[in-house]
Amino acid sequence: MFLSNLKHRKGGAVAVAALMALTLSSCDSSFVYEDLRPCVPDYRVRLSSTYNLTGVEKVSEVEGAEVYAFDKEGNFVTSAKADKQSLIDNDFTISLPLERFQEYDLVVWGGLTDESPFKLDGTRAVSSKDDLTCRLTTSTDSQGRETSEKKFPGLYHSNTSVSYTVEDGVEERIVPLVKNTNMIDVLIRSERGEDVVSDNYTVEIIDANEVMSHDNSVSGKGVVYLPYKWVSGEYPISDGEGGYSDEASKAVVAEIHYGRLMADSEAEIVVKRNDTGQVLFKKNLIELFQKLKKRILPNMDMQEYLDRQDYYRIDLVLTTHVSLYINGWRIIYNNMEWD
Repeated sequence: MFLSNLKHRKGGAVAVAALMALTLSSCDSSFVYEDLRPCVPDYRVRLSSTYNLTGVEKVSEVEGAEVYAFDKEGNFVTSAKADKQSLIDNDFTISLPLERFQEYDLVVWGGLTDESPFKLDGTRAVSSKDDLTCRLTTSTDSQGRETSEKKFPGLYHSNTSVSYTVEDGVEERIVPLVKNTNMIDVLIRSERGEDVVSDNYTVEIIDANEVMSHDNSVSGKGVVYLPYKWVSGEYPISDGEGGYSDEASKAVVAEIHYGRLMADSEAEIVVKRNDTGQVLFKKNLIELFQKLKKRILPNMDMQEYLDRQDYYRIDLVLTTHVSLYINGWRIIYNNMEWD
């Protein structure tokens, strides 16, 4: 009766055709049409990198990504990889051949390029999440210490759960990324009029964070982070209130690329004078950053702050004592005298 009425109304033929098209294109299992394409849903993850202090989307900085899917029992199901160009071409989405209504745990590593010193343990034969441990490639110095003085392309991680429901068409799930790599600039300048040159100083940061698990927890036996490069020049002077004055001062900067910072870390920064061997500065790095956070973001959790912030500039001003500024804020006045 319904179809009969449609035929006798103005435009009824069009309505019938539309209804038939809708029926023929559906994935209802009660209809079988050999000449129609099978129902193949396109389940995708959309990478997102807004977990920073500005909240700005920075996913365009991710140099490729690898996605690994596991069932709720922890068994490996499937994986997909995309280089930077593929991410750009697909608007930073990656398709996964997953089942409808099933819940999956995803482990994502982004930025594992050939140039990256970070490598996965089990990329050739992944069977469990434990195969997705990410390690920093280090060197051994003359003292037998594991060291790193390399440039780090951005390393990103996500550990999240997804499920999909559509029977046909495209369905996306947003996967938020955490950036694990940091850059720490250590600026050294003198107010006593002497030339500041890199050969006169050693800057080290010691931490046990060279191994990152599938859940992004860190561990390790310890690594000494050394400057990737030294840069001499004139730099603006910190004003102590989070900004910089119009004045500039001759200084040298040690640029250190660093792994994931953890709130419970015992990381230590050490600055030495090479000609005398004197330790000019030695502090717990996390305690310093915690003092900074309390001044600018007192209500934010410390681990969240460390994960959202990826750049720090530490200014050491040498007079008869040592003054310390971090990202423009005056943090410590160290009463240790130096010669």
